[in-house]
Amino acid sequence: MKFQKLIFSFIIFCTLLVVSVPHDVRAAAKKASIKKVLIKKKVTTKKVAVAKPSQPKYAASLLIASATELKLSPLESITLRLGFKNTGTASWKSREIVLLGTDGALFATSTWPTTSTPVRIADGSLTSGRLEFYDIVLTAPDAPGAYQLRTQLIADGQPVAGTTVTIPIEIVISGSNTEVSQQLLPEPRIRVSLGKVEGPTALRVSAGNYTIALLDGTPIGALSLGDKALFEYDHAGKMYLYTFSAVVTTSTQPFRLAAIDADARFVLPDKTEAATWNKSIIYNEYRGSFELRWSDKIPGIWMVNELPIELYLKGLIETGNAESAELHKSVYTAARTYAYIHLPDGKRYIDRIWDVHAVWDQYYKGYAAERVNPNGVKAVDETRGLLVTYENKPVVTPYFTRSNGMTRGWKAAWGGTDKPWLQPVIAVHDQGKKLWGHGVGMSTQDAKFRILKDNWTHEQVLTYYYTGVQLKRVYE
Repeated sequence: MKFQKLIFSFIIFCTLLVVSVPHDVRAAAKKASIKKVLIKKKVTTKKVAVAKPSQPKYAASLLIASATELKLSPLESITLRLGFKNTGTASWKSREIVLLGTDGALFATSTWPTTSTPVRIADGSLTSGRLEFYDIVLTAPDAPGAYQLRTQLIADGQPVAGTTVTIPIEIVISGSNTEVSQQLLPEPRIRVSLGKVEGPTALRVSAGNYTIALLDGTPIGALSLGDKALFEYDHAGKMYLYTFSAVVTTSTQPFRLAAIDADARFVLPDKTEAATWNKSIIYNEYRGSFELRWSDKIPGIWMVNELPIELYLKGLIETGNAESAELHKSVYTAARTYAYIHLPDGKRYIDRIWDVHAVWDQYYKGYAAERVNPNGVKAVDETRGLLVTYENKPVVTPYFTRSNGMTRGWKAAWGGTDKPWLQPVIAVHDQGKKLWGHGVGMSTQDAKFRILKDNWTHEQVLTYYYTGVQLKRVYE
């Protein structure tokens, strides 16, 4: 009994001892115990460095493709132009365009190095950042159907990233409408004198891409958006000079700047002529090609702009944008005919300096005229290829601002022999007014009111002022 009391007393003592330990001491002990466990379970991590991707040696971007799809007749031949910019780090020595797929070989011509390689360039090098053009001559197979031309650029035996091009091609046999279009001529080009210069002529590319070549076609280089060049003629040495990137090239032949892209344009910064009604509009931007030429026939150094005739018409300022659609059509059809008859029988002669002058013939101001006269541009498009003809031949079609109530014949104004389609006619809405212009052909002021007050169409206007004529679409 006494022993049991002793055991009981010892148990009570131990219990009191535990309870009497302070709370913060017990908490610290618990925390230390947990920390030991965490230390045992702690996992160390190691950072792994990720390598940055390196710039590829052989890479390019497609800047020029003269067509994204083609529609050809059997055995028709065309030239497809591709332009690639070297965006890799390497300079390329050998370059070639190769075919992918089987359809491409069906378009092979004798100009191809092999039936699977349309273009091969083995000389020179293409450094990083530069642009190069590749012309692929194609002849359509004789079997109608849908085809696909797939190509890739190979440099130094390596496929160049970003250069795979796919062109869908449809070969069709023309139907009944084609017989009419085959009778039409291709759209002609016209050479326009922009005036005479005394010294070097600066030029800057404002849109698209251009090639530089000699007049006989020998390639010299290329210009892209923002590039600047200088054209000169040394009369004493009878030499032409072309300067680009501080490199001067000389030749006895003129240099020719030729547009690659349909919307390519260039600026002549030294031309500062402004519109009289808005000084912020400067007439110094042009489409098409450019040459600086010396002329013995009309002594001097002349700037020449060559372009398709429809783009030339869009660059005229013969009407104001606010005029009626029918007046636009009347004036631009007459202007088209006037320009057309000044072409050398549709042929280009290498010694022909220009066909029309930008001031002496019709007022040509280039791309700025398109921007300020969109209604005139629309009228050009809607009358595309339409000419005034007499006995099935295009004829000269002068026009002027206003008569004194009666137009004049050719002989009365300029002497020589009268022309049967340029007979005097009454201009009722010019009655009592003062003559403003030469008076031959169409009075644009009388025509304006014939349209507004008498509801005449452009066909009525043109066949009235030009006696006995027919309107005929001559080219595509």
